Amino acid sequence: MVKVEQLSLLNKIVFLLLITVFFNSCAKNAPDLPKDYSSINSNEKIQETDFEKELLILSCDEIIVQIKELNTFNEKNIDKINSTRTQNQAIGYVSTILFPPLWFAIETHSETKDKIDEVYKQKDILYKLQKYKSCN
Repeated sequence: MVKVEQLSLLNKIVFLLLITVFFNSCAKNAPDLPKDYSSINSNEKIQETDFEKELLILSCDEIIVQIKELNTFNEKNIDKINSTRTQNQAIGYVSTILFPPLWFAIETHSETKDKIDEVYKQKDILYKLQKYKSCN
């Protein structure tokens, strides 16, 4: 027979594991937002010095092409992350309930997420360049 004290300890362990899983799932912070150049209350003005010289020579059409290429690159990386989502969820549930060390088998895709963040930064620069050059 299992004693009440043993059940209480087991409940505490399961609770701690659930809390740990919850906080680990929120481990990556969102990237910082770019400066606000376009709102009514914005104090920032876009200047030529905000861009590298090789970007300033791009035409509006070339900027659009680069943005499309970055979008395609990000779509592939997002698909890579999504391809393991169901597997990662299943591992998370099983590791929480049955075997906690299994948690380390979850694919975090941290490098891929870093690449996605970098692409977003590049796109922000290109959008700002479009505004600077009055592309539409």
